Amino acid sequence: MLVIGEALAGIKRRVVDRMRGDPNLQRLVAQGLELGVGTHISRPIYIDQLHPWLITIDDYVTLGPYVAIITHDTSLVQHTGQTRLGRVVLGKRVYVGVGAILLPGTTVGEDSVLGAGAVVHGDVPPGSLVIGNPAKISAIKSAVAWQRASAARAPNWPHQGWTIFSGITEERKRAQREALANEGSGYVPAGASPGSPFRRSNPPKGQ
Repeated sequence: MLVIGEALAGIKRRVVDRMRGDPNLQRLVAQGLELGVGTHISRPIYIDQLHPWLITIDDYVTLGPYVAIITHDTSLVQHTGQTRLGRVVLGKRVYVGVGAILLPGTTVGEDSVLGAGAVVHGDVPPGSLVIGNPAKISAIKSAVAWQRASAARAPNWPHQGWTIFSGITEERKRAQREALANEGSGYVPAGASPGSPFRRSNPPKGQ
């Protein structure tokens, strides 16, 4: 009876999580999310469910509520016809405060603290304190040029067979993780909206 009760409790938790929009960690781990021991993950939280194999959360990491961990960036899809991918790696004993946002291509060294509301990208050395979110306004043309130049020298994968919607294999997940190590970026084709020069007649499922 105890086993049945535990199973029913687990089902209830998953149903409640789904209703709240919280990620199913067991499913994400099965899809490749690397989750260490002793982690504390508050709810609600956003963990990128399209590329969970690009996320590593090491031992004794604490994630505060409303934290977002993002491994894909479609902000320039209308301008480039691409989705940028990047790993997010959190070292041992990292603390991530309420509402912090971790962008694709972020590695946080062990024993670091990311303050509430921080927007983090790039390499954070071990034992660092990261706070603040300064916003800057600039022309989008420079960002588009940067992504095109990055894509020209970075790994590029086709949509078919390389995304969660098209049957990516464990071997290909490993290949993406390795290719995107050390803050690297990679790219997959993405569907753009009507009017964009990168609009395809049949955009991939899920886009």
